[in-house]
Amino acid sequence: MFIYVRLVALALSIPVMFIAMGVAALLAPNCVSASLAVAYLVLTPLIYYARPFAFRPKYFAISLLIFTGLWGLELILQPLLRQYDSLLQVFIQTLSTCPQWRLYFFTSAVVLVPLVEETIFRAMLYTELEKRAGQLVGYMGNSLIFAAVHGAAALLPLYFAYGLVLTYAFKKGGITASMTLHGLNNLVALLPILLGG
Repeated sequence: MFIYVRLVALALSIPVMFIAMGVAALLAPNCVSASLAVAYLVLTPLIYYARPFAFRPKYFAISLLIFTGLWGLELILQPLLRQYDSLLQVFIQTLSTCPQWRLYFFTSAVVLVPLVEETIFRAMLYTELEKRAGQLVGYMGNSLIFAAVHGAAALLPLYFAYGLVLTYAFKKGGITASMTLHGLNNLVALLPILLGG
């Protein structure tokens, strides 16, 4: 019975997220960043399925080292990702429609998104895929879906690699390790945006 409740929760998470985002947009039409925060906030009860909240520092450190390499690779590839810069500017303009957008965006991206996405992609999706089809399918399947939902085609390989490392962090270091690593990654990516004009 419990497994079916978890599968239903996983299946309904995206529609619930979009409904919450829509309701928030109706209530605060000039604050897209608040809608984004609300969309993730309504999914925080899913964290229940991430238990136990294990943390193994050794594997977190290994995952962080791998992430550092990916950040370096992303910097090297930056000239090839110029099309992404224009999309990013449009995204920032859309988010910055209300005075508190930096607070909402930081709270969403660095706190809520890692909690919810790691629960959905690692604790729920990876676990189900691994149980039903094996560890390789679990790693590849959840990382591919993670990459696909993160947008720009040019970034799919990079987000796929991030998904693999986050899955490793989850599998070896525990859910708290993958949530922390995900939040740190988002913080590193967002610092220039949050500190910029």
